[in-house]
Amino acid sequence: MPGLSACTFYTAMEVDYLGTEWGPSHSYFQALPLDYIIGSVHFIPSQSGEYVDIDGHFDNFARRMDAHFRRDIEYVVDTFYRQSVAMVEAGGFDILGHFDKIGQNASYYAPGIEDSSFYRACAEALIDSIIAHRCVVELNTKARREHGRFFPGERYLPVLADAGITVIVNSDAHHPDRIDASRDEAFKVLDNIDYVAHS
Repeated sequence: MPGLSACTFYTAMEVDYLGTEWGPSHSYFQALPLDYIIGSVHFIPSQSGEYVDIDGHFDNFARRMDAHFRRDIEYVVDTFYRQSVAMVEAGGFDILGHFDKIGQNASYYAPGIEDSSFYRACAEALIDSIIAHRCVVELNTKARREHGRFFPGERYLPVLADAGITVIVNSDAHHPDRIDASRDEAFKVLDNIDYVAHS
């Protein structure tokens, strides 16, 4: 059509890591004719071993903390990051999705937790694994307008930049009208730390 530039469309999936038996590296996903896979953690095992969604709206998260996690936010944070490290080590994905997503709900549940030495150690263990495995990392912009943050948080971007980790800016839109949500702002943040970013 006149006035429209050519576009390239890719076939892809975001695949949840659900432990050693199911995730991006599983043969089912590896056999699919996909151009790329985003690997993410949205579910973690409770203390009783049941996989529970820790993503989404905070009101649901708070109810699940009571119902499934014995109100133990440190268990949830530690398990999220351990699951994420295990997924990175298993591989099978092309892009690591919103690698510190737990920070948003954890911070609403326990304000200040992201500044604690405990939380930092959990996140840094994952970042060490990301660097060791040379993962491509998503800079997820979907929460910027409503919650004032990116995933990963801006505090982690200089470390990734220094390590030469490739970053992909992605809105994780879920709705067509949000496809460019906070995209320009994300690139400005990356420019401010002299990041060579990839769209």
